[in-house]
Amino acid sequence: MPTSVSNAPSTPNPMIRTLLLLAVPALFLTACGAPEAPAGDATKTDVDQANPDARKVTTLTLAAAPFDHYFTVQGNVETDRMARLFPMTQGAVERIRVTEGETVRKGQVLLELDNDVVASNQDELETRLGLAQDVLARQERLWEQGIGTEVQLLEARTNVEALEESIAAFSEQVDLGQITAPFDGTVDRIFAKEGEMASPMQPVVRVLDLEEMYVRASVSDHYVGAVSAGQRVDIVVPGMDTLSSSIGRVGRYIEPANRTFEIVVPIEGDHGLLPNQFVSLRINDLHADTALTLPLSLILQDRAGKDFVYRIENGRAQRQPVTIGTAFEDRVLILDGLEAGATIIDRGAGQVVEGEAVQVIR
Repeated sequence: MPTSVSNAPSTPNPMIRTLLLLAVPALFLTACGAPEAPAGDATKTDVDQANPDARKVTTLTLAAAPFDHYFTVQGNVETDRMARLFPMTQGAVERIRVTEGETVRKGQVLLELDNDVVASNQDELETRLGLAQDVLARQERLWEQGIGTEVQLLEARTNVEALEESIAAFSEQVDLGQITAPFDGTVDRIFAKEGEMASPMQPVVRVLDLEEMYVRASVSDHYVGAVSAGQRVDIVVPGMDTLSSSIGRVGRYIEPANRTFEIVVPIEGDHGLLPNQFVSLRINDLHADTALTLPLSLILQDRAGKDFVYRIENGRAQRQPVTIGTAFEDRVLILDGLEAGATIIDRGAGQVVEGEAVQVIR
């Protein structure tokens, strides 16, 4: 029996139809494509996508600037024009002619001692001198007439000379009863009181002149050669304005007990400092008009003790060896390894490791 063939269309498989519907959009997207990102951003985007936990850091740009290094020593304010006055003779204080705080001139009488006994003795000597001079005059006239002996004439002359010397000594003692100012200045303290006995063992007045003052300080012999006359110095006193000066003199001797040498710094202008006051001297031992410096916290060390900082290359942290010099406060001098304009990692430098992916935040 002949086989019959049907011409009616066959129904497609449901699974094949589903695959065809999904393939058409995919082919469309492939043909259209998407715009490419700029080449410069590609690396950063790739790093961020490949390392979503890239360490966030900040950077700073190295720039040249002046650099100063200081060291500090303690000093004592002194003056050569400070005098405690002692009487040269003993006696009662008869009169005090000045008051504390009063300005005086050189040679001005400050205090007088009772020297009535000395004065009366001087009056007696002057009376005896007059008599001795009369005797000498008569003896000389007799000698001219050939009367008397040469011994008598010599005795009369010797007596007059001895009395004259005694009177001169008593006159000096009278002057010693007056205490005078040795220089222009101010009466700072009067120790004596009227009616009290004064003696050469106790001071009666103190006179000061605050116009010519200086600071004397001891410096470690470590700074020999680094300190010289004319070097800039800041005089720092708590609660007062900082004064500027320069080293006036550098000692030429090292004390063997503490290995220090002395420096003297004059105090200039209206300062308000007082003798024996303690101050700090901040000495500028290094100055550079232009220098490269970094915060000390950014200088790291490897296991060999070599210094380095971190730079960024291709989105990753890379070590940059550096040679450092002296440091002051939080800044350190960069001697080699970096140039002005270099960019290095700032915040986060202590946490990154070499080769780690980093992302700069602003």
